[in-house]
Amino acid sequence: MSATATRRLPTTPRPAPRLAVRVITVAAVVMLGGTLLVATVARLTGFAAAPPPPPSLASLSLTFADLPDGGVAVRNAATATQIAVIPARDDGFLRMTLRMLYNYRQRVGIGTQSPFTLTEFPGGRMSLSDPTTGQHVELEAFGPSNVHEFANFFTKKAQP
Repeated sequence: MSATATRRLPTTPRPAPRLAVRVITVAAVVMLGGTLLVATVARLTGFAAAPPPPPSLASLSLTFADLPDGGVAVRNAATATQIAVIPARDDGFLRMTLRMLYNYRQRVGIGTQSPFTLTEFPGGRMSLSDPTTGQHVELEAFGPSNVHEFANFFTKKAQP
């Protein structure tokens, strides 16, 4: 061999770029198809269906009205009796929850006259719902002290 001759090393063949694109495309189609198949089977068999809610322990229809001093009057809608007064600048969670539900009513053009439903479930669960819009708030998600504020409405006596 001469000094000027170069020696070539063996190289490994590279896969054709078209083959790589095909493999990736087939893999993506298989993954998407599998996902759609699993979702369809779950939907048709009821596997993904949410369980029905447990029976309620107690339910109370409530209306809320702003007072001139900034407080909020809580009334039992069935008897029209006032059961509580939330003083101005007190109980921010209750005010925030009501504001959220009332704002949704305003967006869909519903008045504020219809009552909300406070429902108590087994295990300390409680929800505040708006039957006119279908909106509801699961109160236990915000902690036991906030649930307790709403639970007091079940035990308070009518005020003059």
